[in-house]
Amino acid sequence: MSTQTMQTIRGYVQALPPAAGHIGEDAARVAVIADDGTHYHVLHKGPGMGLLDDINANVEVTGIVSPPAAGAEAAELESHYTVTVKSYRLTDGFDDPWYDDAVR
Repeated sequence: MSTQTMQTIRGYVQALPPAAGHIGEDAARVAVIADDGTHYHVLHKGPGMGLLDDINANVEVTGIVSPPAAGAEAAELESHYTVTVKSYRLTDGFDDPWYDDAVR
């Protein structure tokens, strides 16, 4: 039984080496490194595909999180959470009042 949950994750986007993600079309190409240091591999589908353009950006991601594999599978796979992104937004100061003044 899977324990998938809807979560909001705040952190930054990091590129993954080609072999780091899952195998297949939805292979993870980026991870969100949460403020607490937890790595979430982003499945390459839906809105999560857009994160590839935002490497090193601070983001707030909302999506369905799956825990690392357990048991025999965990011995063969690197343990990490995966997230299917439902929505995200950049948080690189775009919410701060000074940003509006700086771009005018």
